[in-house]
Amino acid sequence: MAARSESAQGLVEYGLIMALTAVLTVVWLVIFGGAIADALTAIGGAIDAAAGG
Repeated sequence: MAARSESAQGLVEYGLIMALTAVLTVVWLVIFGGAIADALTAIGGAIDAAAGG
Protein backbone atom coordinates (compact mmCIF):
# COMPACT_ATOMS: atom_id res chain seq x y z
CA MET A 1 0.00 0.00 0.00
CA ALA A 2 2.89 2.37 0.73
CA ALA A 3 4.25 2.04 -2.81
CA ARG A 4 0.90 3.12 -4.26
CA SER A 5 0.80 6.18 -1.98
CA GLU A 6 4.32 7.17 -2.99
CA SER A 7 3.43 6.72 -6.65
CA ALA A 8 0.40 8.98 -6.27
CA GLN A 9 2.53 11.55 -4.45
CA GLY A 10 5.03 11.51 -7.31
CA LEU A 11 2.23 12.02 -9.81
CA VAL A 12 0.88 14.99 -7.84
CA GLU A 13 4.36 16.53 -7.62
CA TYR A 14 4.84 16.05 -11.36
CA GLY A 15 1.49 17.74 -12.02
CA LEU A 16 2.42 20.69 -9.81
CA ILE A 17 5.74 21.11 -11.58
CA MET A 18 4.00 21.05 -14.97
CA ALA A 19 1.43 23.61 -13.81
CA LEU A 20 4.14 25.90 -12.43
CA THR A 21 6.11 25.60 -15.67
CA ALA A 22 3.02 26.51 -17.71
CA VAL A 23 2.25 29.54 -15.53
CA LEU A 24 5.84 30.78 -15.65
CA THR A 25 5.94 30.35 -19.43
CA VAL A 26 2.79 32.43 -19.87
CA VAL A 27 4.12 35.15 -17.54
CA TRP A 28 7.46 35.18 -19.38
CA LEU A 29 5.71 35.52 -22.75
CA VAL A 30 3.49 38.35 -21.47
CA ILE A 31 6.51 40.23 -20.12
CA PHE A 32 8.87 39.67 -23.05
CA GLY A 33 6.44 39.01 -25.90
CA GLY A 34 6.54 42.56 -27.26
CA ALA A 35 10.33 42.66 -27.31
CA ILE A 36 10.48 39.29 -29.05
CA ALA A 37 7.95 40.41 -31.67
CA ASP A 38 9.92 43.61 -32.30
CA ALA A 39 13.17 41.67 -32.70
CA LEU A 40 11.60 39.20 -35.13
CA THR A 41 10.06 42.05 -37.13
CA ALA A 42 13.46 43.73 -37.38
CA ILE A 43 15.07 40.47 -38.49
CA GLY A 44 12.38 39.98 -41.12
CA GLY A 45 12.90 43.52 -42.38
CA ALA A 46 16.64 42.97 -42.64
CA ILE A 47 16.12 39.74 -44.58
CA ASP A 48 13.69 41.51 -46.92
CA ALA A 49 16.16 44.33 -47.49
CA ALA A 50 19.01 41.91 -48.14
CA ALA A 51 16.89 39.96 -50.61
CA GLY A 52 16.05 43.14 -52.48
CA GLY A 53 12.42 43.18 -51.38
